[in-house]
Amino acid sequence: MLTLLVVGGALTGAGCRQDMHDNPRYEPYEVGSHREIPEGTVARGALDTNPAAPKVAQAAAAPTPMASPATPALPGATPAPVAAIPVGEDGFPFKVTKEILDRGQNRFNISCLPCHGALGDGNGMIALRGIRRPPSYHDERLRKAPTSYYYDVITNGFGAMSNYADQLTPEDRWKVIAYIRVLQLSQRADGSLSESDRRKLEEAEHASKTTEGHQTAGGHSNQ
Repeated sequence: MLTLLVVGGALTGAGCRQDMHDNPRYEPYEVGSHREIPEGTVARGALDTNPAAPKVAQAAAAPTPMASPATPALPGATPAPVAAIPVGEDGFPFKVTKEILDRGQNRFNISCLPCHGALGDGNGMIALRGIRRPPSYHDERLRKAPTSYYYDVITNGFGAMSNYADQLTPEDRWKVIAYIRVLQLSQRADGSLSESDRRKLEEAEHASKTTEGHQTAGGHSNQ
């Protein structure tokens, strides 16, 4: 009888072990509890607009500042060396369309305009309130900088500018850069029209006035 009790107690004790219940585990949101995304992971369908950040190199610094209407030299000032023009890959990973430029303008107005200004001249409200003024996109150095340089700055930050990797997706970064190129072109566009373009513009204006005249005449006849 005693033997049976001893054996029964041993079996009962063995069945009550807490190994599984007390198995080591991570608590929710504990450091290390989330599976890390492998480096280089790209969202499905986003490979074309989510390339690795292009490589950017720095060229040799110029001995004197380059003339730029956005940063005129003060009278009697001693020319000082300027930052080198960055070199790297240029272009975009997609065809630039109006829809892309509209999206780029929208993101630019939200993330960039407060410092860089509506024209990209560095006269945003933040700068006007006394914070360090960013360089103008119309300076010679930035007009000649490749798109890869802008992508690198948006992704990693530069100088007083923090990175915007959390605010702008890789695709939106390219779209903002496309809009910056439009701003740069708009401030240096040649306003002269060729004879062919001028004739087309006059014909379109004449057609518009003719249409408006017919609409006005039709409106009077109904009264």
